[in-house]
Amino acid sequence: MDYRLELLDDSTFEDLVNTICQKILGTGVISFSPGQDGGRDGKFSGTAQNYPSTAAPWSGKFIIQAKHTNNPISSCSDSDFEKIVKNEIIKIQKLKKDGGIDCYLLFTNRKYTGVKGEELRKRIEIETGVVNSEIIGKETIDDRYLNQHKEIVRQYRLDLHHIPFDFSDEEIKDIILTFKNQLRFIENDLKAEVDRIKHDFSYIDKKDKNKRNRLGEEYFQNEIAAKSLMDFEKIERFLALPQNEELKDYYFDVVSELSNLITIKRDNFDAFEEIFLFIYKMICDGSKELKGTKRHVTTFLHYMYYNCEIGLKE
Repeated sequence: MDYRLELLDDSTFEDLVNTICQKILGTGVISFSPGQDGGRDGKFSGTAQNYPSTAAPWSGKFIIQAKHTNNPISSCSDSDFEKIVKNEIIKIQKLKKDGGIDCYLLFTNRKYTGVKGEELRKRIEIETGVVNSEIIGKETIDDRYLNQHKEIVRQYRLDLHHIPFDFSDEEIKDIILTFKNQLRFIENDLKAEVDRIKHDFSYIDKKDKNKRNRLGEEYFQNEIAAKSLMDFEKIERFLALPQNEELKDYYFDVVSELSNLITIKRDNFDAFEEIFLFIYKMICDGSKELKGTKRHVTTFLHYMYYNCEIGLKE
């Protein structure tokens, strides 16, 4: 469930985090006044009601930090978030030295990426000595706390824009992995066909489509025309192979899902290239099986767009 937390302002997100903490820690959660960095922390002293569980709750002096972003496609893997954590570590070290912290909770509306998120959490633990530390990302806020506390959803009016951006990402992973495995069997000598595509390609043909979809000219030329276009014939041949008939059905199922979702959620994004990046991250982040083949995800998305299967038509 996507509650569109990026639409909140920083202050409201901080209030939301403290409200959640009242549910999982206790009513004794206290909000601090805005600090020098513009953030507003919370604190709690005692034994948590049910965090991380009722069977083994944390206890002591809790410090709660909320870090909000207006970017709907941001994640804990982004370099700016790593800088945020680095600055937080300095603050935690001082609190630890003064005996002011035993437990640390960092809430963010960024997507929590397992590998990088855990790396940053471990870094906080090692460099501060605060063993009970956690980074709580968008997925946990949405699924564990907001879905289970609908009164919070209503209080902050988050139910107005909660249509999820969910699609069959496992099916598209199967398509991409099979495509990679079959590439060597697809006819290698495609030079004449690729030359034909390049010859027929005209930016003028797509100019109106790109304008209607708010796709940047630089992105179209540098990413789609220069990098992906040459592989479109390979995708066509792949989907046309008789042994891939089931994968072809998967492909058009995914296309149908994405087309509907993009139409509904279009206002969540500015330039259309943000949609490409958002879907790419949903498919690839934390996926070990796609290592070495992630570039094909972008190519398939570009292929869908170029064929007018997603986005507004010309």
